[in-house]
Amino acid sequence: SASTSRHVTVSRFMPTSRRIVQFSSGKSAPLGARIVYIDGAFDLFHVGHVEILKKAKQAGDFLLVGVHTDEDVCERRGPHLPIMTLHERALSVLSCRYVDEVVIGAPMEIAEDLLTTFNISLVVTGTVHETCSRDSERQRYAVPQERGIFQRLDSPDTMTSAKLIERIMANRALFEARQARKVKSEGEYYKTSKQYLQEI
Repeated sequence: SASTSRHVTVSRFMPTSRRIVQFSSGKSAPLGARIVYIDGAFDLFHVGHVEILKKAKQAGDFLLVGVHTDEDVCERRGPHLPIMTLHERALSVLSCRYVDEVVIGAPMEIAEDLLTTFNISLVVTGTVHETCSRDSERQRYAVPQERGIFQRLDSPDTMTSAKLIERIMANRALFEARQARKVKSEGEYYKTSKQYLQEI
């Protein structure tokens, strides 16, 4: 039913282990490397994502990126998001040159287990967010903050997925208005000005 369905998706993307490996750098973190972790939705991968990932990579030797599940993103941002599926978002992130490894379906809250499993030295987040609830952010990053390994990075770009969607919608409206004017003027031309041209 409509009330229980999250959203209708048209994606037919089918990830295989080989497809995922093709996007991976295949590099492991060298012994003693400073491993930096950043997490998020990374929906409609855009310049804002690239710039914050570049900055995160500069904070250490190896960049590990956590990509949240579709369910977590939906709960945080609303019923029609994310636009891209978890695997599409993960592969978009993996294709970024600054990213060394991705946690597909990363937990929202960064617990001791995640930090220990991946030997994370530093957890970072940008200043530009899609959802700006300070309470949820405090909860998400409580453990790395307590351990003194949390850092907020100034986001070099203010682009967000929401802004990108707004631009697309605005451009679509402009395009449709332009097309309507074009159709109207063509119609008028055929009614009033079109002349017979002898071609043979």
